[in-house]
Amino acid sequence: MKMSRAGVMVVVWLQAVCMCMCALDCPALPVHVPANISDLTPADIQVVIAIGDSITAGFGMMGRSGYLDEFRGQSWSIGGDENATTMANFLKTYNPNVVGMSLGHHFVELCYGPICPGQYHPTQDVLDCAQSGAMIEDLVKHEMKYLMDQLTSNPAININEDWKLITILIGANDLCASCTLFKPFLSPDEYEAHLDTLLSEIRAQIPRTLVSIVEMFNISQVYNLSLKTPYCVDVHRDIFIECDCLFKDENQDIRDTVDVTAQAYNERNRKIAAYYQSLGDPQFTVVSQPFGRNTRLVDQPTDLLSDLDCFHPSIVGHQGMAIALWNNMLTPAAEKKTYLDLDDKPLCPDSSSRIYTN
Repeated sequence: MKMSRAGVMVVVWLQAVCMCMCALDCPALPVHVPANISDLTPADIQVVIAIGDSITAGFGMMGRSGYLDEFRGQSWSIGGDENATTMANFLKTYNPNVVGMSLGHHFVELCYGPICPGQYHPTQDVLDCAQSGAMIEDLVKHEMKYLMDQLTSNPAININEDWKLITILIGANDLCASCTLFKPFLSPDEYEAHLDTLLSEIRAQIPRTLVSIVEMFNISQVYNLSLKTPYCVDVHRDIFIECDCLFKDENQDIRDTVDVTAQAYNERNRKIAAYYQSLGDPQFTVVSQPFGRNTRLVDQPTDLLSDLDCFHPSIVGHQGMAIALWNNMLTPAAEKKTYLDLDDKPLCPDSSSRIYTN
């Protein structure tokens, strides 16, 4: 008997609950009043925000059983579904009143090149501003506008007084556009200019904000990881997906160019973060979180990838990214891990711990 879509979604939800690692098993933190942005503890974050593309939207994480839905409530950096392993839920361990976490799932919201209708679902997306297909130029054009609308209309948010944490992961679609839109690669200079415009707007309009920019992994390595399973080889051969040119055996030169460009984007992330840190602003700074920089996908298990398209991260991938981001945030710059390790466990902060701003 064929199961209804609603029935399938119940099964997917139960799978997610069974797979999740749930809330932090850590002691509570003492009451703390931060003196400035370098004095923040996890308990001080009152608003959580995410900006990015389909990864942050949670597209495809439940595989084929999830259809073309975005599982925003399970998204690695901002998901707020009960018992989901997400960075935002780790924060909620220390501040149960944190605002902004996305919930549940819905059909994909697309923003790709000229196709960007901005069809948000605010009751579920909340402050997960990500749009599947988004490129870095879309962050100011579309996502920032949605963010400001939500911040200024939500009575639970005091935009001037609440401490906010914004997580940004972007760039994959700018690299893939050379495949699907036949555009030249976005240069590192152009990438930096778009990112600086976004951060300048955030600093001007959203006080008391810590921004984490997450460095990209080399997305061409999805090709190498997918070769481990015949199913993914067939998917990439027979079905057109985003970044199609990465999966042609003869295109090693394109994969090499994508990787070099991704690392150049990461270098610009670090450059811009260093600039904003040098300003010494007590209410705003930017940190580059490096766990993606040296990640070797080929060394990861194949269930890191969604079996919907063998490209987007699965729920296993989202959970690993959530822990990696959390641990990066609580680790000083010189000691931050620069690779994803699915065996890592989330760190437990103590009364002396701070969210590192360098």
